[in-house]
Amino acid sequence: MAAVSPRIAERQLLLELVGASMSHQYLNRCLNYCLNPYLLLVLSIVVVVTSIVDKNATVEGFVIFFMSVIMVLLALRMVRVHHRTFSVRIFVSFLFLITVSIVCDLLVYWTDWATGFKNLFFVSAAIIRLYVFGYGWLVLVKTLLTRQRVTDTTIITAVVAYLFIGIIWSFLYFAIWTIDPQAFHFSVVRDYDFRSWNLVMYFSFMTLTTVGYGDIIPVNQWLMALAMFEAMTGAIYLTVVVARLVSLYSSPN
Repeated sequence: MAAVSPRIAERQLLLELVGASMSHQYLNRCLNYCLNPYLLLVLSIVVVVTSIVDKNATVEGFVIFFMSVIMVLLALRMVRVHHRTFSVRIFVSFLFLITVSIVCDLLVYWTDWATGFKNLFFVSAAIIRLYVFGYGWLVLVKTLLTRQRVTDTTIITAVVAYLFIGIIWSFLYFAIWTIDPQAFHFSVVRDYDFRSWNLVMYFSFMTLTTVGYGDIIPVNQWLMALAMFEAMTGAIYLTVVVARLVSLYSSPN
């Protein structure tokens, strides 16, 4: 077998390095598109609005789908932030958790045979969502605090992180309401044409913004504590983030 000349071997090595570099650049370009905060903003708004206005299981399926897409994007962002190179193993572990949450949702909302285990499946899906969204929120806040100048991306990231607070708390409210259907009191005498998921998302953002119309009142003790902490979290978040953005914008550098 004829030996490969040093020049040919060097050329092959160069071609392999160029190919690897192009693949790395293509991967980074795809990640940059997926991690665009504008995409997260649009999907978050769709989830919030659809969660409030949906009235049937089909639309609720779209909400779960968009939430799953957001969790995948958050998994990409978390892997990208904490690792210099893209870690397939860690990303696959996040995908596994997201898949488990989707399967649990399917068993809860669209099957009858798992009636005795619905609370278990529901709690499992809620815990996974809380973990992924909560971890994703921490990554977004970390990104905001490490930015050295104010750009449109910085502002959109701040808005997305604010929306995530309301979404995360709605998971907690929904879990408590599922366990205790009498956790909320409606001060307006009328038959609400809404389901519990519609109302908890609405209540969460009314609490986050400290509007408090008084049409929905928490009467469960744990729910009252959560509502108090959500209002405090929203106020502290706005104070810290606005102060950070103003200091960056007014910095001479």
